[in-house]
Parts: sequence; structure tokens; C-alpha cells
Amino acid sequence: MEKERAYKNNGNEPDHYVALQVRRKPFQTCEDLLPVNNNFYGIMIKYPEPGMVKTRLARDIGPQKAALISRQITERVMKQTMPFSGEYGRLVFYDPPERIQEFVAWLQNEKFISQKGGDVGERMDNAIRHLLENGAGKAVITGADIPDLTSEIIIQAFDILDGSDVVIGPAHDGGYYLIGMKFPLPELFCNITWSTSDVFAETIRTLKHLGKSYSVLPLLSDLDTIEDLDNIVK
Repeated sequence: MEKERAYKNNGNEPDHYVALQVRRKPFQTCEDLLPVNNNFYGIMIKYPEPGMVKTRLARDIGPQKAALISRQITERVMKQTMPFSGEYGRLVFYDPPERIQEFVAWLQNEKFISQKGGDVGERMDNAIRHLLENGAGKAVITGADIPDLTSEIIIQAFDILDGSDVVIGPAHDGGYYLIGMKFPLPELFCNITWSTSDVFAETIRTLKHLGKSYSVLPLLSDLDTIEDLDNIVK
């Protein structure tokens, strides 16, 4: 299948669960995840505890079902972003830290790092820094609630970083689902109005102000509301 071109700028409802399944190869062992290069991918995951995840979705379907949907979509994304043959290494940045035993039992054979930071910006900045300070030449991070996120998109992001300072994947809600870079850029994670429709635009504005080159991946949707869930079922 031909990849979509990236824009380059140099300056427990059964139908719900069926819709969230994916026919894909099973989880691999850590040995299978050793990269043949210095590309490292971090996926940021919050433990699916009722009342603590997908709160907007929970208003319509209840906290128990929303948490189960969160678990299902995370498992789907984990399968879909498994590297084919060592194109990148993958680490799970998990939260909260006291749930480590549940994470290990749930997502077996993964490598885990606790999220650090007071808000989402600090957590992403720290995740990027951890990857770059521990052997990554190129670092990419995403969340775990993007139903159409695949390893092909992750690989495309790493390829783009050969010629751009930053790669970013815009989301339909005005945020972004992926960001990657070759060196820390803490300015991208400061003074951003997180969880609003302005996040992507504010980040691009900062990139232009810094004079950094960037490329934009295809537009995707995350899963936050009942409308997002309905779109998956359709």
C-alpha cells in the first residue's frame, strides 16, 4: 500500500469491542524489539481505571465501559505499532507509577518507564529527553488512543526526521497525536493550552518562531467522545 505523503515545511457494548479489534500478528518478545538503528518510539499510556480515563466518553457510556474501551483501544494500538523487523525500539511510558505490576501483567514483554512531570507538556518533554539521552538518534512519541495509528506511520515519521528537525501528526480535534525530533526542544512543550483545539496551531507557531524545519503527517483522530467511538463502529 502506498503511504500518504507528508507535508514538508522547511522553515462493554459488543459492537464497540468488535470495531476495536485488529487482525494482526501477536505481541513479540523483547528480543524481537531490538532496533537495527537508533530510532526509539515511546508510547504514553494511562492505566484504564474506571473514572480516571476517558472521562468525556464516560459521561455517555459510564466509567466502567469507558475504561474497558480505553483498554481495548490501547491493545489495538500496541499491536498495530509493533515494529516489523527492528525498524525501531519501543518503550511504554506508563502512569500512574504505582500500577507498574498491573502494566507488566497486562502488556507483557514490553519495556516500561514511569511518566514524569506535572502536566502533559512536561511528561512529553521528559519522555523525549529520556529517549534521546539513552541512545536515540531520533525519538518519536504518541498516545495510545489513536485507532488508526500503525507501525507504517511510525516508520514514516522516523524517515521524515532524516530531513526535518521535527515531525508532527495533527489530530482532527486540533491537537496532535505524534511528535518526533532529533534533539530536545523544550520550548514546544511550554506555554501551550493543552487539551484544546489550539494545541497543533500553537506548536507550529512555536516551531516557526524557533526557525526549525518540520513535516506534517496525515491527519488522524483520537478517541475521546461518543462521536469518536461511533465513527470507529461505522
